[in-house]
Amino acid sequence: MTKLKDIQTKVETSIEQSINKIEEYYSSISGKTFDYVGSIEEKAKSITTDDVRVKHNEKVATAFENVRDLNKSASEFINKLLAKLQKDVDDVVEEVKEAVEEAAEDVKEIADEVKEAVASEEKEEAEVKKPAAKKPAARRTRKKAEA
Repeated sequence: MTKLKDIQTKVETSIEQSINKIEEYYSSISGKTFDYVGSIEEKAKSITTDDVRVKHNEKVATAFENVRDLNKSASEFINKLLAKLQKDVDDVVEEVKEAVEEAAEDVKEIADEVKEAVASEEKEEAEVKKPAAKKPAARRTRKKAEA
């Protein structure tokens, strides 16, 4: 039985010590809170609503100024990036233009060669198709002799 009594006493003592520590910790926190509220109360007596409004407006103006500066910086960055991209696009367009011009010249040369070849073939065909010279006078003479 004495063992159980000893265990009970140790548990009660441990719980009591824990309660005391929690109470001390809570007291120190609440004490700091009330000290802080007290200091704010003293400062609040010396600060007017107009002072708070002025401070608020200053901070808001600063915040919006920072946002505008950020927007300006972003705009400058994007403009630089777009200028670089435009230059790259212009370079590519110029290269494509040159390639198209070269291809057009090549096509024109080939077309001229084909045109010349076709004209040459047509000339040769025209010469082959020319009828042979007729000898009509000799035939007429025979017909007259028979008559």
